[in-house]
Parts: sequence; structure tokens; C-alpha cells
Amino acid sequence: MTDTTPKRSVGIVTIATGKYYPEFMPTLVSSIEQFFDVDHQTVTVYCFTDQPATIAGVVHFAVTHQAWPFSTLLRYHLIEEQWQALSQHDFLLYMDADMQVLRPIPKTIFEHPLIAVKHPGYLNAQGPFELDRQDSTYVAPPLRKHYFQGCFWGGERHAFEQLIFSLKAQVEADLLLGQIPIWHDESYLNAYLAQHPCFALSAEFAWPAVTPPKDRNPYILHLEKPHQEIRQMQGRGTAGAKVLQGLSPTEALAMYQELYLIAHQKCQRLEARLMTHHGIWTRIREWLAYYKNKPPQSN
Repeated sequence: MTDTTPKRSVGIVTIATGKYYPEFMPTLVSSIEQFFDVDHQTVTVYCFTDQPATIAGVVHFAVTHQAWPFSTLLRYHLIEEQWQALSQHDFLLYMDADMQVLRPIPKTIFEHPLIAVKHPGYLNAQGPFELDRQDSTYVAPPLRKHYFQGCFWGGERHAFEQLIFSLKAQVEADLLLGQIPIWHDESYLNAYLAQHPCFALSAEFAWPAVTPPKDRNPYILHLEKPHQEIRQMQGRGTAGAKVLQGLSPTEALAMYQELYLIAHQKCQRLEARLMTHHGIWTRIREWLAYYKNKPPQSN
């Protein structure tokens, strides 16, 4: 008997500008083709890049390379801009370009409205949630459950759309105020998922290549990369503010430096607060503030 059940359509989105494209994209694409279940789903890979489109079967979106962290911070903007093309899929999945699939991906992960991978660096410790209560990505203590890594996440079309459009607007509002969270796009993602139902994937879906798996059997490796070389920060103007306000490269670079200083000062301020002898009272105040501002639940 022939199975007439329509295949689920999956769109995989990645960003690979500069050296990321030749360094990582061939491995990512070939491993996706090998280990995603093409018998029960159609898979299309989309890549935002400034490089020549040399990989067959991949849909390329032309973008301008931006200095880090805008290259990662503005990913929600890029995805929203191409939403008309992406929205044809039943399920959308974001993957970092520097990943390699090692074994078949269970089709059950695509049965949840939202999914994200638990950060392998914080399996036995609390992750680096945004702790600054003045920041839009602040996560209150009762909501600090799973800390997700920003390299592998996705969801069904409607839930994914809500996430993208919400976070794009939040990032834009913060940039116009000269604010940037401690872990950039990952802080936004965790703040959103802390308040929405999300299926937590095991760390085997983003296991770091530099860490021996021991008793684990990774589905996906997060490959090692020379950050400073590949991020290409030197001699580049930043386009983050330019995208939002039409600034010149010189003005955009000045804004980036200001944002970086704000983020650095925030880290110092929070570290000092956490190192005080009254740290327990800080945590108590956070819990009280959360419950004081929590909207009442209807019966």
C-alpha cells in the first residue's frame, strides 16, 4: 500500500557571511541532506550570505556582511524580511552555519510548536540569563528554567512567525534606545522562550566539537571556529544602526563602540552586585518584584 500522507515541509535557515560560507556551509548542507528524514518531509535550506551562491539546492538571500555582534543580533530582522518565502513551510528551523549533523534527526522534534536546544555549557548550572531588571530581556528567577543556546531552535509556522516578529521589534526598539543585552540574540531568545511553551531538546542537538562526548551520542556537532579571524571585525563599519537609521559607516562604528561600552559597563555592574555580601537579598528582591508585577491569572 502506498503512503499518501502529505510530506511535512521543513525550511532550515542559516546565516553565513564572509569566511563562514566556504568554511562551514558545504559540511552543514551535506550533513542535512544525509540525515534529515526526506521520506516523510521535504527540506529546503535557506542561507543569508554575501558570498557567491555556489552550493546547489540552497536558496540564497543576498545580504551585506556586518561586524559582530550585529551579524548575529539582527538575524530576526533578516528572517522577517524574507518571511513571504519562508512562510510556505510547515516548520521552520534555525541552525548556525558551523554545525554538522551526525545521525538521523528524529521526526518527533517537529511535532512541537516551539523547540530549542539546552545549552551544553549550563546543564548543571544556571545559564547566563539577563539579570539587569532595566533590560527588556530580563528574566525573573521563577522563569529561569532551561537556558537555550541560540544555535538550534525553531517551530511550527505560526509560532515561529510570532517569535520572529516579536523579537525583531524588541531588538529594534532597544537599538534605538542604545541598549544591547548581555548575550545579544541569545538573550532575546531566552527571554521569549521563558514566557512561551517550548520543548527543550537535549544538548546532543548542539554538542561542542571541542568537548569529548563521553557517554553522550550527539545528533549534531557545533564545530570549532577561530572567532577573531572569521568574525572579521577589523576595518568594517557596523551596519546594525545603519539598517535602522541610515547612518554612515563612521557613525555606525561610533554607535557600535558606544553600545559595546554600555554592555561592558552593564557586565561590571551586575558582577559587582552579584559579588556583594548581600547577594541573597538581591535574589529575594528579584522574586518579590516578579510576583508583585505578575498579572493575576484568570480561573
